[in-house]
Amino acid sequence: MDNFQYDINQWYVLYYWLKPEVLRSYIWENPIYLYGIIGTPLLLVLRWLIYYRFRKKYKVALNKRETKSLNLIQILRFIPLSLLLISISFLLVAIARPQKSNETNTQYTEGINIVFAMDISESMKITDIHPSRFDAAKQICSDIIKERNSDRIGIVIFSGEAVTLSPLTNDYTLLIDKLDELRQNKSIPSGTAIGSALGTAINRLKNTKTPERLIILISDGENTAGLMDPATAAELCLEYNIKIYCIGLGKDGTHQFKDEDGTTHYVESKLDETTLKNISSITKGEFYRAFNTKSLKEITESINQLEKGKVVQLHYTDIKDFYTIYLKWAVVFFLLWTATRITFLNNFLED
Repeated sequence: MDNFQYDINQWYVLYYWLKPEVLRSYIWENPIYLYGIIGTPLLLVLRWLIYYRFRKKYKVALNKRETKSLNLIQILRFIPLSLLLISISFLLVAIARPQKSNETNTQYTEGINIVFAMDISESMKITDIHPSRFDAAKQICSDIIKERNSDRIGIVIFSGEAVTLSPLTNDYTLLIDKLDELRQNKSIPSGTAIGSALGTAINRLKNTKTPERLIILISDGENTAGLMDPATAAELCLEYNIKIYCIGLGKDGTHQFKDEDGTTHYVESKLDETTLKNISSITKGEFYRAFNTKSLKEITESINQLEKGKVVQLHYTDIKDFYTIYLKWAVVFFLLWTATRITFLNNFLED
């Protein structure tokens, strides 16, 4: 049976509690008292000095036969004192307070809440970032999701309006499937409503219990639609302790792209870098600019390193005291010593 689990109610099994391996397994709270056990035999010397050196002696004539018969009794008369010394030794062990510790460590990751706000406006079809800005934005989201373990993640898409693609969830497979299936939706009005996207993301985050909250805004343009100004949305994020990480995609200028039917379109694209930097700064977040796939990879690695869930480690220590066992044996031997005081083993003439 494991020593730690050994039932202290079985205190009467004396041979077990005196085993060297059991005594070595203890943690002693007051180990200095154990040295007193070594000194207990000195009580015999002290007794001899007090009682034998300074006692009054009476001359009694005994023949040799009577003297020889007393030898065994003289030895037996050491029993009471021995019982007292044993009782004191057990008492010292109890005062030293033997204990055993059963320690366990538990750790878990306290996740954060993340909402991606992804631009799906027409300009995201531009192919200056291969295969397109839209596909690059989806890849950013997927790469960050794959590096997460216990975070809750949601997705908001926007152009002229903002729509929730997925509420906060731990189902990463579902999120990646939704991203794979996502297409640029012509039913959503055209434009770039950055403020509205942030407002929708805030609504998803503001009532979450976990204090760590993050919006990752991915866009290639400037705020041209929606009822909420991006700076106002950033101030709201600050109120709710939400950081905004902005990722600006592509180069400014006139770009061409082909539609699904093969029609060529020309689009003027200009990223409002000043606004994105401002809303990131207000919320103590970061701003990134991506011009190619290499810079996209560096950005995702940087975000994954900066924003991670906290690892919480819980340390439990179960301490079990065993001093009561030795205290009980100290009482037992003390009672035995008391009992022997009224028997022939005690020499009343000496006392």
